[in-house]
Amino acid sequence: MNLTYVRKYNRFLRKTEGILLNNPILTMGLALPLIVIPSYGLMGTTAVSLAMLICFVPSVVVSSIIKDKIPHWLQAVVYPILSCLLLIPAKFLVQNISPLIFDTLGIYFSLICVNSLLMFSVEKVQQKKPVAALVFAVRQWLGASLVAFLCGMIRELMAAGSLWGIPVLKNTPHFPVAQMAMGGFILLGFLTALFRLIHRIILFFTLNASAALDEETQVTEERGETQK
Repeated sequence: MNLTYVRKYNRFLRKTEGILLNNPILTMGLALPLIVIPSYGLMGTTAVSLAMLICFVPSVVVSSIIKDKIPHWLQAVVYPILSCLLLIPAKFLVQNISPLIFDTLGIYFSLICVNSLLMFSVEKVQQKKPVAALVFAVRQWLGASLVAFLCGMIRELMAAGSLWGIPVLKNTPHFPVAQMAMGGFILLGFLTALFRLIHRIILFFTLNASAALDEETQVTEERGETQK
């Protein structure tokens, strides 16, 4: 079978490693509370995503630079502490988005410094150069942020009919449960299933396209032999 279209699709996926392919949230389920709880709306999602960019990405890059200089058993302490230090300037930037964001998120804001995504990424970049580690960290952050923004947008629309506090759907029924933790986990489960279904549908059509290309090539060859 001619797998031209399948190979093109797989090449496209590999270019989106950490974003569409092997998304840290949808595929591996890393840092779920950090994504689900703050994504009650776009404002909370933006605040946490910005803080993650400042705390998570530099911590992962630093881990690729110092590598074996820190014992493996001590890494679980050093990198969260480094992330905590970076959280201090991040808080000043986040306050510009919403002064009440810390009261709203509480302890979940601090989970940016101690979560499974950070430790997973630190482990993955131990053999990478700093530039490659930076690319890897940005991809992981972008993949997590995209899922969070999608959840935040849907949950705010369903619960309040607004986006960033601006009314969008005024005459539609609202579902306050969407902004609860339970609603966030349920929505994330549906999104995971939806994206897997989309992936399978794309594979189905690419395989059919490859089969059709095979058939067309075979017909062309047969016509060429007949003309000879």
